[in-house]
Amino acid sequence: MAKQSFALEAGGPKRLEVSWKGLYKNTTVSLDGNVLGVIPDQKTLMKGQGFRMVDGSTIQVQLISKFYGSELRVLQNGQPLPGSASDPKTRLKNAYWMVYFVAGLNIVLGVISSVFNVAFLQDLGIGFFSILYGLVFLLLGFFVQRKSTFALILAIVLFALDGILGFVLVAMQGYTPSVGGLFVRAALLIPMIQGVGAIKALKAASAT
Repeated sequence: MAKQSFALEAGGPKRLEVSWKGLYKNTTVSLDGNVLGVIPDQKTLMKGQGFRMVDGSTIQVQLISKFYGSELRVLQNGQPLPGSASDPKTRLKNAYWMVYFVAGLNIVLGVISSVFNVAFLQDLGIGFFSILYGLVFLLLGFFVQRKSTFALILAIVLFALDGILGFVLVAMQGYTPSVGGLFVRAALLIPMIQGVGAIKALKAASAT
């Protein structure tokens, strides 16, 4: 059985639990160990269902399915619960960690390729410039973590252009570009793109 736990307020104890079997069968929503309700199947969960709590507030649970995957959306009175997938703070964290991941991967592979003269990596164009590329992303990650929309958009553009350039170069050399590589790059880009809206939401919230 899979489950996720959430706090009802930032920094508070995780009192709300959402658990399910298999492909979201019998999704159970509980507060402090007491069952608020059960959503029988995935189809019903995708439509969304609300549960009234003792204090009068409403918990809304819905499975959002998109082309790149699914997201369990958990709201209280229309607002994402802290730490849930749709919480702007969670999305911002996912965004800057993706930027840091790209930075770390390029730096590590670049160092390995340059220091140990790994022919395979060098044939892929990984070397000294990969280290510089990684350092740029490391700097961008620092600013994204501090809610810089410009830094995040720049990271998205650079990462996308790098992928397109790599795709074109591989095709020009007569090779078939890796479809799996494109999916991996897309999987890294999606949290970054979601982070743009998260930063805007967080800045709007702090301004009110």
